Amino acid sequence: MKKLKLTPIALALLLGSGLAQADVYIDGTFDGGVNVNDMGNQTESNVDYNATIGIGGSDQLDSGGKVKWRLEQGISNQNLLSDGGDNAEGAASFGGREAWIGYESGAGMVRLGKMKSPLFEALDNRYGDTGAKFLLSEYGLGQNYRPDAAIRYDSPSFGGFSFSGLYDVGSGDGDQYTYDLAARYAQGGFFVDGAYQNRKNADGSDDITVGYANEFDSQNWYVATGYQFQNGFGVNGGYKAMEYTPTDGSNVDQDLWFAQGNYTSGKHSAYLTYAQLGDKADEADSGAQALAARYNYSLSKQSTAYVEGRYVWNEENASYGPTDNMFDYVGAAGENTGRLMAGVKTRF
Repeated sequence: MKKLKLTPIALALLLGSGLAQADVYIDGTFDGGVNVNDMGNQTESNVDYNATIGIGGSDQLDSGGKVKWRLEQGISNQNLLSDGGDNAEGAASFGGREAWIGYESGAGMVRLGKMKSPLFEALDNRYGDTGAKFLLSEYGLGQNYRPDAAIRYDSPSFGGFSFSGLYDVGSGDGDQYTYDLAARYAQGGFFVDGAYQNRKNADGSDDITVGYANEFDSQNWYVATGYQFQNGFGVNGGYKAMEYTPTDGSNVDQDLWFAQGNYTSGKHSAYLTYAQLGDKADEADSGAQALAARYNYSLSKQSTAYVEGRYVWNEENASYGPTDNMFDYVGAAGENTGRLMAGVKTRF
């Protein structure tokens, strides 16, 4: 997204404070559109919006390196798992999506605070505007999207290879924590990504993905690879594994295979994604298959119009919806679901 830098005078007028001595920027996105959802036993129409506004800055230190910081707020009428699901209103507070401060040098960047986990960030960055995010990045069993009290390190690039690590202290007593490890390599049109997340004694009382378990352990990991050809065509595919274990409960696991093709030419880009979601735990016929197609048309350097379609084939004991929160579906198991949507996304 484009960053709008503010001069000291402009920042003073905006914030009503004294002159700023550090670089400060405002950026964000606004994604809005209309959709029709086939929820299996009923059809519903919605006008959805999802907006992000961030303010951040950096200060060049006398001794070298930079202090950086960011506050990010999300405003949405969607029940996004990455915003907390049923408690998504927390993202609408100032700093509700991100609130961190860090130090950057030639050796990489260290940050403290609330931010995207490396696993969620990698999937969201790659698949967010392709029509596949509802299943690839938003769906996870016990997945931690934005840890509240994290320490994160991001390395510089070493010939196309880079890595990230995050530790979330949780309640701070040492018994509750999250850690993420992620690595990526890109060279020419080729890429390979991978990430692993482990949570211990997490609070699941407001987490629908773990059945509102009071406390649980979980693991999520994925690997993906692909190639973008010079003629505009590209292919990629990957695997995601998810599992959680409630305290004094049985292990619940599930896996996901996916493949995607894309084509870009000038202002036009198109994506087609197929995904197969396996059975959950030992329940037979509790998986699903999904197909997502999206067409993007560039209206300008900052704005994109899009049309997107999704279809989910639920097995006999599965009930997954086509919206960005697949748990929103509350109809009968075994019903197929679908979505058709059109909208505009702009960045500033």
